[in-house]
Amino acid sequence: MIQNIALIKNPTSRLNQNEKENADFTKFASEWLGSRYCMPDTIEKLNQMMVHYAAENVECIIVDGGDGTISQVMTGIYHAYDSDKMPKLVILPSGNTNLIAKDIGFGVRGVQALQRVKILHERQRLINSVQHRHALKIEWSDTSKTPILGMFAGAAAFTRAINIAHNPTILKNFAHDWAVGITIIFALLKLLSPQTRELWLKGEKCELQYDQQKIVSENSFLFLATTLQSLSSGMWPFWGGTHDDQRLHYLNIGPYPSKLLSACWNLLRGKAPLWLRNHPSYHSGIAQKISMKIQKEIILDGEHYDTGSDYQVYLSVGPEFSFVRL
Repeated sequence: MIQNIALIKNPTSRLNQNEKENADFTKFASEWLGSRYCMPDTIEKLNQMMVHYAAENVECIIVDGGDGTISQVMTGIYHAYDSDKMPKLVILPSGNTNLIAKDIGFGVRGVQALQRVKILHERQRLINSVQHRHALKIEWSDTSKTPILGMFAGAAAFTRAINIAHNPTILKNFAHDWAVGITIIFALLKLLSPQTRELWLKGEKCELQYDQQKIVSENSFLFLATTLQSLSSGMWPFWGGTHDDQRLHYLNIGPYPSKLLSACWNLLRGKAPLWLRNHPSYHSGIAQKISMKIQKEIILDGEHYDTGSDYQVYLSVGPEFSFVRL
C-alpha cells in the first residue's frame, strides 16, 4: 500500500490559469496533503522538495503540469531517491505539451483527479493500474553539468519548430493536438520562403553515433529521439524497430531531403512506406545510446538546453518510472 503521497503543481501551466479552479484545487489539496502540496517556482526549490520527499519516504508523487514539469520532477527524483525506492507518479496533464500523459493514458485532471486519487488511496486500490516507461537521459561531456531526464528530445528544425509552437498566439487559440499540427504547418511554410528555405533545409552541422556504430558527420535537417511508445493523433515518425523499453527510438533527416512533404504526410500518420525506409535522407531505428555533437540547443520535453562548450551530449535510456493510471 502507498503510505505517503505528495503533489507538485506548476501554476503557470496552460490549463492551470483558471482562478476559480485553482482556488478549489488548492483548498482540496491543502486540506488533504498539507505541507506535501508544493508549487515550487524554481528548479532549485523543486529539487529541494525531492530531497525532502525522499527523506520522508514519499512513495507517490502527483504531478500537475505538462511534459516540461514532469521532466523536471523525474530529474529531481533521479538525483534524490535511491534507485530501488523511486516513487510512483500520477500525472494531471495541464501543460502546453502533454505527450507523456497521452502515451500513458491519462485524461482526468483538476479537483476531480485529486478526489479520485484520494478515494483509490483510501481503498488501497491506487496502484491497481500501473504503466512503466523508461526515461530518456541526456548527459554532457562536461561532468559539472547535471544529467537530466525526459521522454522526448529533438534538435535542428525541431528546435526552430518549438520556438514557433511557443508563440502565444498558437498557445492561446489552439488545443495541444492542434498546436502541434499548426506548428508543423508553419515549419513547412518556412520552406516556401526564399528567406528561410535555405537556412532550414541545409540543417545544422552534426555528428551522430548510434551505440558503437560508425560516427556519421553530416548536417541534420531534423533529429528526434524518444522512449515513449506512442504520440498524439497517431503520429509516429519512427521505424526500424519494435517498441523496446530498453532502447531509444530515433529519426534523423539529412540536409536538403527530397520528398519532404510526402515524408511528413506519411510519418505524421504513423506510416513508413518502403520508399521512405530506403531513402538515404531518412534514417530511423533504435539504440541504447546516441552520441551527438551539435552547436545549437537541444530540446527535451519542450525545454531548451545548450550542448556545452564542446557541443557534445549523450542520449541514453534512463531509469524506469511507474505511472499510475486514473
